[in-house]
Amino acid sequence: MPFKKLDVKQIVDEKRKDEEFNNYYKETENEYKLIRQLVAARKDMGMTQKDLASKAGISQQDVSRIEREKHIPNLAKFIKLLEALDLEIKIESKETVQH
Repeated sequence: MPFKKLDVKQIVDEKRKDEEFNNYYKETENEYKLIRQLVAARKDMGMTQKDLASKAGISQQDVSRIEREKHIPNLAKFIKLLEALDLEIKIESKETVQH
């Protein structure tokens, strides 16, 4: 049986027409955006996943799952990771954030 090629972007774009799905998609996308920023910061600092895990007090496997976007950490774990990178969350109005 041959593999069927799927256009995932097209499938997601079609599903995003559904308001409920689109709301969940946007919520998840914001979470993944934070994770990608965390990964970029770790790499910019020259830290390995193992270094970050040790400093944050969590397993390297947890860091890997988070970075591969296979797991979204709870807020407490995310804050541990930020603190290990000497970062913090800053809340700003969308109107003051420049794109």
